[in-house]
Amino acid sequence: MDIRKKQKSLQIDAGNHEIIIEQRYQVLSNLNNLLLGILFLIGSVLFLSKDHQTFAISFFIAGSFLMVVRAVMDIAKNTHLKRLRGQKKPDSG
Repeated sequence: MDIRKKQKSLQIDAGNHEIIIEQRYQVLSNLNNLLLGILFLIGSVLFLSKDHQTFAISFFIAGSFLMVVRAVMDIAKNTHLKRLRGQKKPDSG
């Protein structure tokens, strides 16, 4: 297992793949957080009126979905697999 550091990333060779840890998804994460906050803010304001509570709940559901997306993006931005150059797939036969 070979471990190399490059600027703001850490690369670990593991067989035919390498694990790269870096901050490449920070902008997507920030945009997701902004949209999440906007959805919950709108949902909260709409929830104040009984006539708009059903509509407000849809904003809360969308915001909850974005919380799950945020967690997945946090995992993805910190760790992902990349095939090493020059390595061939092992034969499955």
